Amino acid sequence: MTNEYLAPFVDELFRLGVREAVFSPGSRSTALAMLFEEYKKYDTYVNIDERSAAFFALGIAKAQQRPVVLVCTSGSAAAHHFPAVTEAKMSRIPLIILTADRPSELQFVGAPQTVDQTRFFGTFVNHFEMLEAPQETHYWTYPRKVAQRAVLAAIDHLAGPVQINIPLRDPLVPALLPENYTYGRSSHPFQIARGRMSASINPALIGERTLILAGPNIETSAHEALLQLSEKLNAPLLADPLSNMRNYGHPHIMDSYDAFLSNVQLKKELKPDLIFLFGQMNVSKRLQQFIALHEDVPFIQVDPALDYRNPSQTTSYMVQSDIKNFVTSLTVTNAQTDYLDRWQAAQHKMRQQLDLVAAENQPFEGHFVQKLQTLMPENGQLLVANSMEIRDVDYWWKKEDSEVTLYGNRGVNGIDGTESTALGLSTTGRPTVLLTGDLSMLHDLNGLIIGKTHKLNLTIVLFNNDGGGIFHHLAQKGVPHFDYLFSTPHGLDFAGLAPLTGLDYHEIKGDLDFEKCLIQAVNTPGMHVLEIKTNKALSLALHQKYTEYEI
Repeated sequence: MTNEYLAPFVDELFRLGVREAVFSPGSRSTALAMLFEEYKKYDTYVNIDERSAAFFALGIAKAQQRPVVLVCTSGSAAAHHFPAVTEAKMSRIPLIILTADRPSELQFVGAPQTVDQTRFFGTFVNHFEMLEAPQETHYWTYPRKVAQRAVLAAIDHLAGPVQINIPLRDPLVPALLPENYTYGRSSHPFQIARGRMSASINPALIGERTLILAGPNIETSAHEALLQLSEKLNAPLLADPLSNMRNYGHPHIMDSYDAFLSNVQLKKELKPDLIFLFGQMNVSKRLQQFIALHEDVPFIQVDPALDYRNPSQTTSYMVQSDIKNFVTSLTVTNAQTDYLDRWQAAQHKMRQQLDLVAAENQPFEGHFVQKLQTLMPENGQLLVANSMEIRDVDYWWKKEDSEVTLYGNRGVNGIDGTESTALGLSTTGRPTVLLTGDLSMLHDLNGLIIGKTHKLNLTIVLFNNDGGGIFHHLAQKGVPHFDYLFSTPHGLDFAGLAPLTGLDYHEIKGDLDFEKCLIQAVNTPGMHVLEIKTNKALSLALHQKYTEYEI
């Protein structure tokens, strides 16, 4: 027998709920790829670029909320997974990474395509294990136990990636016998009952000025519970766009706080006496500065995992709990509305000013973000790239009753892998849009290949300001060598992607053109790029015009 023991491993992963597998071509991973494909129950994808493949798998796992298998060959291949692995770790996205390897006798002897893959991703995985060729007595059962441990580690309360390193000997092509998949199955199938922890806090902590932060990656099932909590405590709920809590028109929800928290006097007046954090910390830098300003205020982080997620470093209470159970266990209420009223007044005034961008007739990102929100298809998905795009969405994506789901890679906040992640999301079949800048787009052009080879559907709204526009908003603006080191103009023509990848390209010329092209793109199969050319200096001036707040 050669590599047939991997068949029960493939079977066990499926029995535990894994449904998708992403491969990159390679010789050493032959047995893995063939056995997954021959099983005929997985949705499988082939991506020739390992870096893109990893972000593609990340996108699927985000959308499906379950582990996705990622397979690569030996040598440098796994190194290309690293950017997506770090993102998965920090965003708690379950990936099961199967790294094919040379056997032990070919290690450290100069064999080609061979490096030490032991614990290759270091602390960025929840679990590492070697799946060696088993002894005869455990030939069919041992691989199932490895699969079980991999899934358990990937979906733990602190979900994340797992690496299983698999040394394989020649011959690499396995025997594709259907019965091999069934060997080693227990008469009592392995089952996972996930705990839903509940914890409470001292009611005396809760006063009349409670603030609730709803950050990225909050489960949709917890949304109603957080709204109930805000009602119980008459507390403003600061909804990050990636929390998807802006999908409610609830009066307690704040969506313009990053803008009005620029006002020094208002930041002092809005001092809370208690802060709750659910999910990751909100994108807003001004909110983080607001928290740091009031470092003496009790800060309670509620999370199913004991994982510190407050970069302001002011957390005073860590509560390990499921959100719904926590809200149910909290019986204290607050009848006073003065604090909420003050936040609502600032929210109303700021939102009115931000909404003036609808009449802006110059090419400005904020204007098109607002237009995009009105045009997104029902039940659509929007992946927002990092850098300036997520900040533009934070300002101009407002609360309203909606079924649109927003995603972002906010674990390590990198600009890589955006096209691949978006294409992974698109495998759900839901209308999918990517909002990205030009540098993020350039970082992942290879990601478009799997969109072409697998005939996936994606509409890309591309803001092109010819370089790093975000640096015009940061402290680097005006320093020596600014353009060369930070603004980095490239002068590339994205229209060239059309003949290269077969996608549909269109340069947008105004509102009516954008509306027509976006509606057509999301309803037409294939990949589409709608490019909106903007100017860094003009965008900075318009951003300041619409976001400055005065009492």
